[in-house]
Amino acid sequence: MSGLSTVKLNDGVQVPVLGYGTGTALYQKEAKDSVKMAYSEAKMHHIDCAEFYANEESVGLALKELGVKREDVFITTKCGSDDPRKSLEKSLKLLGVDQVDLYLIHTPLLFKDTGLGKAWQTMEELQKEGKTKSIGVSNYRISDLEETLKVAKVTPSANQIEVHPYVLDKAQSLIDFCQSKGIHIESYGPLSSIVRHPGGSVDPVVKKIAQELGATDGQVLLKWAHQITHGGIVVTTSSKKERLEEQIKAFTDIKDLSAEQVQAIAEAGKKEHHRVFMQHMDE
Repeated sequence: MSGLSTVKLNDGVQVPVLGYGTGTALYQKEAKDSVKMAYSEAKMHHIDCAEFYANEESVGLALKELGVKREDVFITTKCGSDDPRKSLEKSLKLLGVDQVDLYLIHTPLLFKDTGLGKAWQTMEELQKEGKTKSIGVSNYRISDLEETLKVAKVTPSANQIEVHPYVLDKAQSLIDFCQSKGIHIESYGPLSSIVRHPGGSVDPVVKKIAQELGATDGQVLLKWAHQITHGGIVVTTSSKKERLEEQIKAFTDIKDLSAEQVQAIAEAGKKEHHRVFMQHMDE
C-alpha cells in the first residue's frame, strides 16, 4: 500500500490513516477516473465506498483497469439496506472482489424496525465467513452503540461519523465513548468548515495555526480531525491530484498540532453549529 501511516483497529486490521472517499463529490456519479487518479497518481490506497453512493461498479472497474493487486488496496464499503448480507454480496460483485477490508452499517436508521442487534449478528457472520476482514458502523450515536454492544460478540472496530469543528460540541461525548470501548473513529467531512461554511469563527484560528506550522488550512483541519479523535482515520476527497498530494502531506510532512492548537480550534468551533450530513446525530 501507500507510504501513509496506518491505524490499528481493535481486531488487528491495519487501515491507512487517510481514505479516499467516493461519496459527496462523486455521489451517484462515475468514479472510475477519479479513483484511478487517486490510486495511481496521488498514491491513496485506501478507497472508501458505499452501496448508497451508487458507484461501486465504477470503483471496481478502476481497480481492474489499473491491475491493482488485492493486497495493495484497502477497501471499505457500507451496507445500504436492511439486509447486510444481501448488500455485501452485491457490493463484492460490483467491486470485483471476494472480500472487503472493512464493512460498515451505513446508518442505524436502516434498522429502526428490525433492530440493531439482529443486524450486528449478521455482520459478525459475514466476518466469520471471510467476506470482510473487519466490521464496524457509521453514523451511530451512543445509544445505537449501546444497543449493539448488548448482543455483540465482536466489538465494532470503527464508527465513521462527521467530524469537523462545527459539530464537535455534539460529537465529543460520542468520540470519548468510542475511545472507551476501543472503537476507532473514522472522520468524514473534515474540511467542511472551510468548504461548506467559509467565513466562520474557525477560519482565523485555523489560518493562524497554518502559518505557525507552514501548512495549508486544509492540512491543519485534517490533522485536527485525526488528533481530536484520538488518532482516528480521516476520509476526504478531491478530483485534483495536487489537492490529494497536499492532503497526504498533512500526514507525512506536517508535524502534529500542539494540545493548545487542537483546543483553540475546538473552542472556535463551539461558537457555531453546522451539520452537513445525518441530522439525527444531533438528537
